[in-house]
Amino acid sequence: MILDFTSALLSPDDARAPAGETHACLRVLADHPPGIHLEKDCLTIAPGLQTVAADGLTEHWAIRGEGKPSREGAVHLLEHEHLLFAAWHRTDDPLEANTRDAYRDLFRAIRSRGFDYPIRIWNYFSRIHGDECGLERYQSFCIGRAKALDELDVPEESMPAATAIGTGAPGLFVYLIAAREPGRAVENPRQVSAYRYPQQYSPESPAFARATRIEGTRGPLLLLSGTASITGHESRHAGDCAAQAREVLANLDALAAVAGDDVPPPAWLRVYLRRPEDQPAVAAVLAVHYPEPPRLQWIQGDVCRRELLVEIEGVHARTS
Repeated sequence: MILDFTSALLSPDDARAPAGETHACLRVLADHPPGIHLEKDCLTIAPGLQTVAADGLTEHWAIRGEGKPSREGAVHLLEHEHLLFAAWHRTDDPLEANTRDAYRDLFRAIRSRGFDYPIRIWNYFSRIHGDECGLERYQSFCIGRAKALDELDVPEESMPAATAIGTGAPGLFVYLIAAREPGRAVENPRQVSAYRYPQQYSPESPAFARATRIEGTRGPLLLLSGTASITGHESRHAGDCAAQAREVLANLDALAAVAGDDVPPPAWLRVYLRRPEDQPAVAAVLAVHYPEPPRLQWIQGDVCRRELLVEIEGVHARTS
């Protein structure tokens, strides 16, 4: 299916939909009190993200046509004929049990409406490296997700692009975009697939694709998972944020190459930094790599491994 679907980082001055046109949209806010707001044609999520320098940018996903809002327990839904936006928010303690609930609730809700295929998932929660029952909380998150997927009979290799980042705000936010037909999972030849990581990282491996390709009316969109300085399954360049950024970009280039010659350049990227003071060094790396840079948003956030200082996600798409 070819979707009339767009993704962008919008500034307060950017134009919205032309007069007379209706779009169902998902908006993600930073520097905003955490919460979810659902209205007729828009699902708005503030998952506790804090920018490195307030930029006023809003992540915006939209598909032409009307949306139908609804609630199912803790799940907020905005249904379009061809896409479904869904979000879940609750306390993040205990993290394993609540992650299991989040995935179980979300997948049951989207399946009951005929949207069997998530094409992008985001996960945000606090204290990602804290302790829960003797495990690091990111490991507890992976276990909770794996239990839900097993209960729902969802193969790990069928999962789409995803992000999991630690925030400074309490609460677990899981939200996704689902479709009636699957996107194409894209794996990185420089990396072991996340769902095949050895158990040294977690008793249950992460479950996501490195990217998901979908077809749009303006051409293909490549939805990039949160990508870090990992080759094979090992972290690289501990302590050197600029070197890690270069490794991340090599991984993103490899994904774009595998996804197809017709994939456009990135329309926008979100850069997660463990240490805000690393922003100038990473910006310099990005400026060299992208002579005509995509729109960037800089977020303070904790990456899943303690030694990793930077992670980048985003979308390749035509902007005009």
